[in-house]
Amino acid sequence: MKRDKDGYPLLTQFSEAGFIDCSFRIVDLVENDMEYRFRLIGSYEGERVGMAVTVIKGIRAGMDRDMALIRDHVYRRGVVFSRTGPESDRLVRALARSYGAPHVALQMAPSEAFTVIALHQGEIDMANEPIKLKLFGRDDSEKPDDDYYESFFNLDLKHGYVYWNEKDQDYRAPLLRGLSK
Repeated sequence: MKRDKDGYPLLTQFSEAGFIDCSFRIVDLVENDMEYRFRLIGSYEGERVGMAVTVIKGIRAGMDRDMALIRDHVYRRGVVFSRTGPESDRLVRALARSYGAPHVALQMAPSEAFTVIALHQGEIDMANEPIKLKLFGRDDSEKPDDDYYESFFNLDLKHGYVYWNEKDQDYRAPLLRGLSK
């Protein structure tokens, strides 16, 4: 993994073929009985970018043995992204630049909550194993065609990294609207 002079991963180093994959280092990890809280930090064009994240504990596998969704394992507000200041604003602008979207004066919204499912079967040990989460943004919107978006959030608490990406370019504009103030 490529890192900047301070040891933070280069944000879009794993992007290819039109897909933007973001790499972050987890810092300031704190946990309580209900959740994990941490900051994500990456580097983009020589600047630190990042945000705060809250992930609920106890997320269980979202798929049964037949790969059918387990409805009781869908978590509303399972992940929340929060603004931490200028580094978060730089993150939103970096995403906009990477997506080829206008980015002048973008500022991150105070927070954005996601419905979550774990793309796993069987038992999950979030503290010790990487977990692959699918995030659903604005899934309760009154204008789903304009607001709804999805992304993937691969969380590795043990090693201290997050890999966040989208796999459908149609979700880029709603994602930027959701994260922007």
